Amino acid sequence: MSVEEVMKSYGFNLAASCAGIASYTRWFKYKGKRAYISVTDINEKGLPLTLDEPVRVRIYDLRSGDELEDSQDVHSLSFYLESLTE
Repeated sequence: MSVEEVMKSYGFNLAASCAGIASYTRWFKYKGKRAYISVTDINEKGLPLTLDEPVRVRIYDLRSGDELEDSQDVHSLSFYLESLTE
């Protein structure tokens, strides 16, 4: 299964910013606000290519685009996805 297929199975979609940076995103409720999670490679230059690759995770307010908490660096995409099921 490809990384994109795995991400889809967790509810993430492929997105691109106006600057052309690709990320995986997923909408959810965060402290009562509509928000989205953005997952990129650790350098925030694009998508993670493998499940073993480190990733940067950010949470944004859906309406304003403001970051709701500090970014989180996770040592692998698979570890992050496993944390979603706990």
